Amino acid sequence: MGTQSKLKKNMLRLILISIAGTMIYGLPYFRSYYYDAYLQTYGLTNAQMGMFGSIFGIMGACSYLFGGVVADIFTPKKLMSVSMVLTGLGGLLHLLHPNYLMLVFIYLLWGFTSLFAFWPALLKVLRSLANEDEQSKAYGFMDATRGVTNAVQLAVTLAIFNALSKKASDLAGLNGVVIFYSAICIVMGIGLYFVLDERKFETEKKDDVKAEDEESKFSFAIVKQVLKMPVVWMLSLVVCCSYTMNILFYYFTPYATANLSMTAAAGAMVTMLAQYVRPVACVVGGVAADRIGRANVMYGTLGIMLASTLVLIFAGSMTSKVFIGICVCIYFGMYAAYSLAFSMFDECGIPKHMSGTAIGLICTIGYMPEFICPLLAGKVLDSYGNAGYHILFVFLAVMMVIGLVILTVYKRYIKKMHAKGAL
Repeated sequence: MGTQSKLKKNMLRLILISIAGTMIYGLPYFRSYYYDAYLQTYGLTNAQMGMFGSIFGIMGACSYLFGGVVADIFTPKKLMSVSMVLTGLGGLLHLLHPNYLMLVFIYLLWGFTSLFAFWPALLKVLRSLANEDEQSKAYGFMDATRGVTNAVQLAVTLAIFNALSKKASDLAGLNGVVIFYSAICIVMGIGLYFVLDERKFETEKKDDVKAEDEESKFSFAIVKQVLKMPVVWMLSLVVCCSYTMNILFYYFTPYATANLSMTAAAGAMVTMLAQYVRPVACVVGGVAADRIGRANVMYGTLGIMLASTLVLIFAGSMTSKVFIGICVCIYFGMYAAYSLAFSMFDECGIPKHMSGTAIGLICTIGYMPEFICPLLAGKVLDSYGNAGYHILFVFLAVMMVIGLVILTVYKRYIKKMHAKGAL
């Protein structure tokens, strides 16, 4: 008789935390979808816009590791609830028509509230909602749900912005978007506290689970053990290479308007299209990973992104339709790979009671592109103009190659460990 699916029993909880994991990042990232309006409304330069992304990323890098440690100490529902409420309250500060320095403070605040403990806590909860042989499906379905949620909320916020900007001004439109996200975050944060019950995450409480819970208390010994695990560093670098695309794909919009003569609306849709590809890519990636191997699927996703980027590099000219087709391929590979590294914990022997700390370290290194890439892109584009996009595409291709090399080392290491009986 087969093992009963834990994932099916916890599907509603998975959907709830997936929606929360989407909406909390609406405020820190909405500027990317309304780039020109945001730039003009607050009197900013391109370099300053890039700085916001870097500030948010720096705070994230500082918070991920400590957030992972905290996720091993406190209950996930408290961490997630407090993070969402504080992010929403921080959004209300944006309604004061802030100057550049105040915006810097707001993005620092969002970096702390939306990243500190929230993401590691979410991933820890997610891991507890599925059996070991369902981990990739769980991560895939979570990202699929996030993709659907993103598609819906982007349509809603676009309608809000268009309605208010036409009736009043771009400032009114942006404020309407901020109010929407802030209200959702605060309400969901309060709701998570009352709806989530960590006692029900593990539907079958056994003695070994209780023993594991006792071991989950923080100690420097756990941190030291995690730091000594080669697989943690390998997965961190693979995530870093893959996540570079997740940050730089936002520049496909200005590339489309500057180089392909697409309208601002059409250019914005190029970026938004990613959220419509996301649900399909996440589900396909998750299901395939559980069937043919997580590292094998990672190979495929990085390969797709590399091949598509090479087309952008070497294609002399292209039509808007061809460019959109290339973007779809990139989005598919990008989101199919998005959370696969975190689903590799069981196969590479990372104990559950160390998962929060391991996630924190992987996020700290893996999400470094969050603060490096916006600043890099801003400087490159300011220095080289439209030619700077070619440089960014080459950089992306190099990162995908590095990711493939590290993944090869990872596979060989896991095979060697299995042969020795160490895993």
